[in-house]
Amino acid sequence: MERARLETFVTVRLGATAAVLLAAPVFLLFAAPLALWQCLAFLCILSPFVAVLALMRGAHLRVAQAISIAGLFALALLLAFAEANGRIVAFSILMLAMLEAVSTGDKRFAVPAGAIAFVIFVALAIAPAAYFAPLSHQWLGAAMFAMLAYAAAIGWAAAHTNDVARFRERRETMRHEALAQTIGDLVLRQDRAGSVVHASQESVALFGLAPRELLGRGLFERVHVADRPAFLTTIVNALDSGQTTTCVVRMRRGALNDAGVPSAEPSFAWIEMRTRRIPSERRSTDPHDRASVVSIVRDVTRARHAEEEIRAAQASAEQANVWKDRFLANVSHELRTPLNAIIGFAEILGNEQLAPSEPVRSREYANIIHTSGQHLLEMVNSILDMSKIDAGSFDIVPEPFDLPPLLDQCCDMMGLKAGEGGVRLVRDYPHDFEELVADKRACKQIIINLLSNAVKFTPAGGTVTLSARPEGAMFVIGVSDTGIGIEACDLEHIGDPFFQAHHATTRAYEGTGLGLSLVRGLVGLHGGSISVESARGQGTAFVVRLPAHCVAPVRGVGAARIETMVRVGAGAAISNSHTNAVKKIA
Repeated sequence: MERARLETFVTVRLGATAAVLLAAPVFLLFAAPLALWQCLAFLCILSPFVAVLALMRGAHLRVAQAISIAGLFALALLLAFAEANGRIVAFSILMLAMLEAVSTGDKRFAVPAGAIAFVIFVALAIAPAAYFAPLSHQWLGAAMFAMLAYAAAIGWAAAHTNDVARFRERRETMRHEALAQTIGDLVLRQDRAGSVVHASQESVALFGLAPRELLGRGLFERVHVADRPAFLTTIVNALDSGQTTTCVVRMRRGALNDAGVPSAEPSFAWIEMRTRRIPSERRSTDPHDRASVVSIVRDVTRARHAEEEIRAAQASAEQANVWKDRFLANVSHELRTPLNAIIGFAEILGNEQLAPSEPVRSREYANIIHTSGQHLLEMVNSILDMSKIDAGSFDIVPEPFDLPPLLDQCCDMMGLKAGEGGVRLVRDYPHDFEELVADKRACKQIIINLLSNAVKFTPAGGTVTLSARPEGAMFVIGVSDTGIGIEACDLEHIGDPFFQAHHATTRAYEGTGLGLSLVRGLVGLHGGSISVESARGQGTAFVVRLPAHCVAPVRGVGAARIETMVRVGAGAAISNSHTNAVKKIA
């Protein structure tokens, strides 16, 4: 731009000087001898050449422009006082001087030149004709023609400079577009209020939005309402500090979802916006370009989701470690009691001095040892089954069988324990079911574990109900109790590995806490689901849905989904489906 200004300035002034020098002999031939004012006017006409000489001596372009404009003002005054008709030429020269001042594009020239031209114009307009010297009319047309030619040259110079400016602007825009395409991010220019003045074409590929859809308030309207304060704060901080500021906000996409597939559903993308203030000397020459900051927008949705998954995995691992510690504490507590019984009574029976003489007492001790061993075997089997389910190596063998006899067998097995605890066990199921195709041993484990938990956490005088019914292509098995219930904060973790709502080793209700985790795994292998409804002090109801015809184990599904519901009042419930209710065994 500076070179273009210099070239046009020198070309026009040297051209004007050459024309004056060529016309000078003709003028001298007809006008000699010259008056003083004519000599001075000739010197004023040579002011453009003086300006070029000043440039060659190292002067700034502004100084050369000032010399050229001052020469025009002086020429206007000299011609004005030549005669009355000279004022017409003077007015024309004033307009020419104003044209040259405006063509510089600098307010520091245009405003003072306008003020000086106005003062001279008023002075010439109100001055009486008696103060003006005579001027030959024969030179009036030549002077007007020369001024028109000079004005045309100045106009050409201004047009050429503007062409160079537009070319420079287009070239800079093309460079910005090429840079934006290279880095693959969206480039924005915004004003102080955050409105978009310019958006690059990357908005189509990144967010499914045409650049025109982001112009004005388009981008701001697409930013999530909760993130708009951060969006505006970033722009304000960039304007105030002059440093690069960054924010991460959510922006509504166009007709694309996260996978880049057209969708009518609204989809939000996480974007990182880096903003910096545009220096004033580098702003666009376009008067409609009000850009104050430039922003680079990058789609960080995948990175954000990856970070969230990592944080969730870390939290899950930390929680799993906590539950493992609790699990080990519970298992050690559960193992200690039967092992102490086995070791103690075995020592008694093995010591002749301590062994009871009555056969009945010896059989009683042997039964205690057998019962304790069975308890340990069940515990070890549960741990092994959980490990197999977790490893995907637990095999179920679907076979047709009648469900009511299995339900009766489970109730008979839990009847003694329920009777000892003063709990009434109710059987609420018909005996004319169709055959169920499933793993019989797994179904027995599911029902036994649910009944065992219900009886364990139901105080004396309470009721445990086992129900079953067909429901379309599913069999629904329910176990409900009037026990102590489950806290709302613990419901979302029910069935998680190593989790127990009552995890203190001194708790009144013993157990390893593997029962529900094992139930989730077995139900998941059958392709079923589980729901639980409970509240503290209002009992618990488990509902298991199994396919009526499970011909093969469902691989790769993991533990069954558990839908939790918090009881409110008597019998009422509020659905509380958790996002982590479909968690798999860790």
